[in-house]
Amino acid sequence: MKHNSAIKTVFIAFPKPKLAVSAMVVGLFMAGRLPQVQTQVQAQAQAPATTAPSVRKPLVTGNAPFVLSEDKSHWMVRDGLSISLHPRAISGDGVGGPRGLIRIGLPWRRDAAAPRLLNFVAIEPVTQDGRRGYSELERSPADGLPGLRFWCDEVTQATSVTGESTLRLRIRTEKFVNGAHPYLIAELSSARPHEVRFGVYAEPDSMPMRMCILTATMGNLQRLRRLHLKGFTAPIGEVLPDDPGEGFTGHAGMPLSAFKRDALGAVIEADSDEADARLLAKEAPPGWAYDGENFIQYWRQSEPVDAGLHAVVNARKVYWASKALIPGGKSFENFELNAPFRPGQIFIYGVRRP
Repeated sequence: MKHNSAIKTVFIAFPKPKLAVSAMVVGLFMAGRLPQVQTQVQAQAQAPATTAPSVRKPLVTGNAPFVLSEDKSHWMVRDGLSISLHPRAISGDGVGGPRGLIRIGLPWRRDAAAPRLLNFVAIEPVTQDGRRGYSELERSPADGLPGLRFWCDEVTQATSVTGESTLRLRIRTEKFVNGAHPYLIAELSSARPHEVRFGVYAEPDSMPMRMCILTATMGNLQRLRRLHLKGFTAPIGEVLPDDPGEGFTGHAGMPLSAFKRDALGAVIEADSDEADARLLAKEAPPGWAYDGENFIQYWRQSEPVDAGLHAVVNARKVYWASKALIPGGKSFENFELNAPFRPGQIFIYGVRRP
């Protein structure tokens, strides 16, 4: 797609977040169609007694086409995406990053066998009074450590008459400081193995939510620098022209009219501007040396699309929690869809090759 000279009319600039944030969170910063599911849940979701199993359970082969862990913390679609929850990494024996994040990964290249982490998804609910919660940054009410605890308490699998297999995971979280208490139904499908379909719901004890935002938080890993919109491609320098220093840029918003639309709904896509990621990977610090394919990462909402749907991005030029410059310049960090909350609304995160 070619760049359109009218690009500047598309973006809505938000120099500073428009949502109130709790003092505790500020301190941390500074230092369509989902199959019908059961929506009546117990009055108070209880977290597991411990954040990590005493013995790590191995991945086991379930009914094809899924592979899953016995401790309900890691799931994979064959030839597709893997998702995991703390304390399990996408690959290896580590915890795979902070709490309060859903890990998403896949093999970085066609000839690679093992999945590797590609991005995180955080839950950030906004209550009616405008306070935004941050699952990665808030401290757990159970142990006081950073990051709210996520856990899966229900896994179901089904096969349709057409042969499509689905794996459905109910992912619970601790309650947020602002009183929001969402939960997710994450669905993996054999028909669309490179997507995770998230349904968003509220626990009975939740404060009313204005929005429940699912944000992909780590675009810097793949060094995402382009947005693919309706009829044109937007480079990061025109979407977010300001120099962020060692922090974040402001936010840029894209209205629904800028999304690509098709029979599957509304979609917004991001990728890198690098012809071969292996070149700049040599300049990245340990842990950030992405040398995989130039995947197109996207968010999509199926029909009927929420009337207030819009996309929001920000960017950094140094990696999170460091002063190390991102090779090639600033790149998108957070990449998300925003829409007024309604129980059962769908946000689909996906990855595809160009």
